[in-house]
Amino acid sequence: MSAAQGVTVVAYLGDEPAAARAFCESLAALSAQPRHEVVLIADSAPRLEPLLAALDGDVTVLRTGRHLGAAAALASAGERARGRKVVLVARPIVFGPSWLAALLAPLDEDTVLAAVPPGARSTLADSPAVALDAATYAALASAFEVDDDLVIAELLLRVAAKGRVAVADARAASFPAPRSLLRAAVGGEPELSVVIPTLDAASERAQRCLRAVQRTLEQPHEIVVVDNGAPAQGFSAPVNAGLRAARGQYVVMINDDVEPLPGWWPPLREALDNGATVVFPDTVGGFRRADFAAWCFALKRATVEELAVAPGEFFDPELRVWYQDTDLLLRLAACGRPPRLVPAARVRHGLSETVESDDPELSAWVRARRELDRAHFERKHPGVVLRPFTIARNHGDG
Repeated sequence: MSAAQGVTVVAYLGDEPAAARAFCESLAALSAQPRHEVVLIADSAPRLEPLLAALDGDVTVLRTGRHLGAAAALASAGERARGRKVVLVARPIVFGPSWLAALLAPLDEDTVLAAVPPGARSTLADSPAVALDAATYAALASAFEVDDDLVIAELLLRVAAKGRVAVADARAASFPAPRSLLRAAVGGEPELSVVIPTLDAASERAQRCLRAVQRTLEQPHEIVVVDNGAPAQGFSAPVNAGLRAARGQYVVMINDDVEPLPGWWPPLREALDNGATVVFPDTVGGFRRADFAAWCFALKRATVEELAVAPGEFFDPELRVWYQDTDLLLRLAACGRPPRLVPAARVRHGLSETVESDDPELSAWVRARRELDRAHFERKHPGVVLRPFTIARNHGDG
C-alpha cells in the first residue's frame, strides 16, 4: 500500500467473538478501492484467538498484554497507521462493500476534517466509526479520558473545534450480540444470575458496571439490579433480596463500582464445578485482596441456601453495612471451605465507592451504622479480634 495514497482502518474488536467475526467478514468483502490496510486491536481478548488465527495474514493484529479499553487502545494504535487517511472503528459493525469509499468521500472537501456514517444522533454519542486525515488523527487522538462508548464522540468534538464534521453516505450497523447468547429462552433458566446492589441505578458508575457485565458475558444470564437508595438499607439487605430473586444455576454478586474484564466468568464457573464453594476473581490495576474480595464473588444457587444464616438471608441482616465478608469468611472456615481466588478471572474495582456519598445525612448514617455493626459482630464472634486491615495495592494489570 502506498503511504501517500492509502487508507488505514484501525478497529477495536472488543471481546464478543460473534460480533468480531461479522465485522471481519465485512472487511473481507470490502471493495479493493480505495487501497487500504487493516489494523485490528485484540485487547486482552483470548476468546478471539481462534478467529485471529484464521485470518490470512493480510491484516495487522495488535495484541495488548493487558486490558486497555477502546479509548486507550485506539489512541495508541495510530503510530501503526501508514495511510494518509485513517478510519477508526470503536466497536465491531457490519457494512457493505462500498462502505469505505463512501465514508471517505467527504474528506475530499477542503473544509471537512472528519466524516461519520449516517444515523448518529446530534450529540454524536453513538457514532461507531470516523474517517479523518492521518495528520488530524495524530494531532487530536491522544489521551482520551472518556468511557469507551464515547471515544468517537470525544474525538469528533475535538475535530469540530478545528473544522467541519460531515455525515457520509455510508451506512453501517452496530452488530448486537445474538439475543440467544445473552438471555435464556422465555420460561427457561439462565445459567447465571448477576446481582448488583446500588445506591443509584441511574448513576454512571452503575451503568458502567452493567455495560461491562453485558459486554463480557456470552452465556444465558439475567441481571438483578437492587436499587437501595430510598432509603438506604445498607449492603446485606439488597444483596439478600437480589439472591432471593436469582433464578440462575450460578449466582454472582458484584458491586456497582466493579467492571468485569473479558473472560472473567468461565474460570469462576470451572472452579465452582471443580468443588469450590465460593470463588472470587482477581482485582487488577488497583486495590486487591487475596483472602476474599466481597465486591465480586460467585457461588452455586444451592450454596446460597446451604450457607444462609436464616431462610432467605445469605448475609447476616444484622450486619447492615460492614463486616459481612468477615462473618462469611468465618462461617466458611468453620466448615473447612474457604473462598478461592481464581487468578484467571479479573475485574477492576473502585474501592469503597459504593458507600461514598455526597449526602451528609447518608454519610452520617453509614458512620453510625459501622459502630452498630461492629458491636453485633463482636457479640457474634467474641473470640475474634478485629484489626485494621491494610489493602495491598496492585500496581500492575496482569
